[in-house]
Amino acid sequence: MPKTDEAFLSDRINMTRSDGWLDLVEEIENLERSIINLDNINSEQDLWVIKGQLRIINFILSLDTATTLGLEQLQDGNLA
Repeated sequence: MPKTDEAFLSDRINMTRSDGWLDLVEEIENLERSIINLDNINSEQDLWVIKGQLRIINFILSLDTATTLGLEQLQDGNLA
């Protein structure tokens, strides 16, 4: 039986509050700081690679906030 949207979001929130997740976020924040150093960009190809890395980093770092907002909207009846 498929999970409800609320169960899915609740499970995700529980995941993002775990010690392992918080350790991962800390590592990703360190990675982000090293990536945004302009000295690392030597070519257009480097720029595209860094852009892709930053998209993934931003997705992971915003997952907790986005999930919390989604669950709040769902519980308030603002999402179908």
